Amino acid sequence: MTAFEYYCDGDLISDLPELLTKFMKQRGLIAPDHVRINYCGFVSLDSDISVFMPKNSGERGKNIEGAHYLLQTLDQYYNGKLSGVAEGNENELIGNVSLSLASSLIEDYFINGLYVRRKKRQTLNQGRADWRRTISRHTPFPSGGGLVYLDLETSSISYVSDCETAKIHAQIIREIHRIYGALLFGKNTFFDERLQQLTDPLGDDEARLSQLDRELTNSYSERDIQLIGMLKSFIERRSKVEGAELLVGTRKFHNVWEGMLDACLPNKLQLNKKLPVPYYLQDSYFHEVARKGQRTDTVIENDERTRWAIIDAKYYRASSPSDGPGWPDLVKQFFYKTAAEEACVEGVYGRDVTVTLHFIFPGAEQNLLKVKVGKRNQGKVSVDDMKSIDKYGEVICHYCDPMILINNYINDRKLDITNSGDIQGQIFPSDV
Repeated sequence: MTAFEYYCDGDLISDLPELLTKFMKQRGLIAPDHVRINYCGFVSLDSDISVFMPKNSGERGKNIEGAHYLLQTLDQYYNGKLSGVAEGNENELIGNVSLSLASSLIEDYFINGLYVRRKKRQTLNQGRADWRRTISRHTPFPSGGGLVYLDLETSSISYVSDCETAKIHAQIIREIHRIYGALLFGKNTFFDERLQQLTDPLGDDEARLSQLDRELTNSYSERDIQLIGMLKSFIERRSKVEGAELLVGTRKFHNVWEGMLDACLPNKLQLNKKLPVPYYLQDSYFHEVARKGQRTDTVIENDERTRWAIIDAKYYRASSPSDGPGWPDLVKQFFYKTAAEEACVEGVYGRDVTVTLHFIFPGAEQNLLKVKVGKRNQGKVSVDDMKSIDKYGEVICHYCDPMILINNYINDRKLDITNSGDIQGQIFPSDV
């Protein structure tokens, strides 16, 4: 049975086994100058699977169920994007083609079972009549004003379930179950006995591809043609793998984090088209460039529609002030607030609202509470002694357990943002 080892994106690279570190460096998953892991997904090596959960997942997600949900999340997020997925592109899902192929083969197996060869035999007086062949080969006899054929050319269909193609199909389904089984189903599952009864196909991968090509020339049903094509693709991709049977993940999980929060936060506002845009002066005219205007991550409003929360989903460890967002992230938020308030003043929404700024980090513990801009050289000061520059405002910090967000995302549910809900820290505080 496959063994699972669990790590977190953002953990120290030095905590990984040496062989795994070497392999991940060879595959470009670990940069030479990095100290911490920057990868979320799965790597198999020597029949064991290393699972890299999102940052700050804690022990709650380090189990087969958590790995299963992570795989669902990656598949749902990247397959839901409109852009094409290029395997190996660091902005996309590494191994997406292999994952989709394995999922499609398993789905086909559950619906249709193992491949069965349909063999048509020419018979005489047995099965379905073939009138064209009968008329061309036999002499009719007159009877009652008509013609009668004493013998009929017929055909019958027989089914062969232990052919080489069926053996190739069974072997590949067994292999997918061994590699992906627990990840696809969230637990170890057992297939029917037919998978174990069929012996392995003859020859190597090249011989099996030749067999599938021969089978394809005699196949006519859409399902058979599609299945044989998928089996060929699986063998071809398997022969190109160097060192790992399973490699599915991304070095850009912050995109997934932002996408999940945007999908799961309630009461969203489409504010971007209402925000100011830049105008460039050229030849005595200012030219609007709307496509380069401000674009917030997510804006939500309270039930009373009197407050807006401008939310920036930040995939940071954020366990201490030193690993929180920097000045560019703060400036962006401050300008969003100014722009949103300006939209209200201009009457775009026809009402006044209170606008607050928020970061949401992954994690189950509330480490950072808020961030303000202050004068230099204050060091570590108490809340009462802090000399802030109030015109900048503040950004309130929140944390969301990655496993709670993942569960909501794959089940198409909204997060509970009340005091005792899924987000730590009140998004719409009562003192505002």
